[in-house]
Amino acid sequence: MNELFEKGAAPAETPGAGRMVGQDIAKGVAIILVLALHTLTLKRSIYTIVGGFFGYIMPFFFFMAGYNHRPGRYTYRQIIARRTKQIVVPFLKYTFAITVIAGAYYMITKGYTLRMVGETYLALLITKSFSTVIGLETAEGLFTCVMAGWFLEMLFTASLVFYAVADYALAKAPRLLSVIPGLLLVTMLCAHFDFRLPFYICEAPAIAAIMLMGAFFGQKQLLGNRFPRRSIVINSLVSYALFVLLAAAFQGAGFIAGGRLWNSTLKEWTVLLSAAFAVTGTYPFVHACRSLRNTGVFAKGLIWCGNHSMQLLLIHGIVQLFLCVLLGMEPFRMSFSANENDFRTIYLLALEIAVSALVILALGQIKKLFDRKSGVKG
Repeated sequence: MNELFEKGAAPAETPGAGRMVGQDIAKGVAIILVLALHTLTLKRSIYTIVGGFFGYIMPFFFFMAGYNHRPGRYTYRQIIARRTKQIVVPFLKYTFAITVIAGAYYMITKGYTLRMVGETYLALLITKSFSTVIGLETAEGLFTCVMAGWFLEMLFTASLVFYAVADYALAKAPRLLSVIPGLLLVTMLCAHFDFRLPFYICEAPAIAAIMLMGAFFGQKQLLGNRFPRRSIVINSLVSYALFVLLAAAFQGAGFIAGGRLWNSTLKEWTVLLSAAFAVTGTYPFVHACRSLRNTGVFAKGLIWCGNHSMQLLLIHGIVQLFLCVLLGMEPFRMSFSANENDFRTIYLLALEIAVSALVILALGQIKKLFDRKSGVKG
């Protein structure tokens, strides 16, 4: 196995190559699936089936966050500064603005107090699982508008761990084979004792391990097209069959949802399942999405969604809230325990994506306008 770690074994593909396009398309499909999960109201039985086929979506995002890492490109300080600018700053800006807008709406219509709004935002920042430990209650309607922010917070906290060990672990096979289990074990111990800390500190080592798996795949370009197509198809079928088998055997355990890695009777073993889903689900998913590269406008739309997945994740909740108000629908009726299908939510999902896209485009134009004015003044 050591030859896999030799320098120059697999040169990185250039941006714009098939691998990069495949990643963007996969991210676009994945974020649409996430929005569908947050919007569609389906019977629990249907949700269970759909979740069983796509339960790797959140591990996929973490896996791909590590995929493009190239050792030695930046110092730890430089890369954390970059990730802070890319993740933390937008997270704080968007979630604060959404809390103010949605909070004002709920204060007017539902009688929420300013304290309820403030505590809900605080619960988001310190993580809801920890806020319940210290007895902090959240206003559920408002929290739902910003709840998707957990992913970015978990990603950043895990990044602090990942970038501290990535270059060391990726240099040699024995290191990688010891660091990944070690990181998983830390989170498994936290899960075993149901130990909770703010900012997803307990979950961060396991997510960093998933990112490290992704970095190894990226180092060897295992999601690219360097291997024969027949091998890719066979490996994808075997990998996806293994994912479905695990998902069916453990009935939903191991699906990362709402920032919780252990929320079932399996406890620590769900951490290992999440890591397994990241690999067995991501490999066939990305290769399947690569086949959509030549679908014209459809592919371009998915690529756009993939490139704006963070913004879509952050704003879709508040967009959905006001769309539901305008359409006279009950907002945020998640499908986890629905007794009947509400097919209106299919149209709601389409509108939600369209309006969210328009908002993102408008914000982009506003930013360009301010940048131009700042340039003139400078």
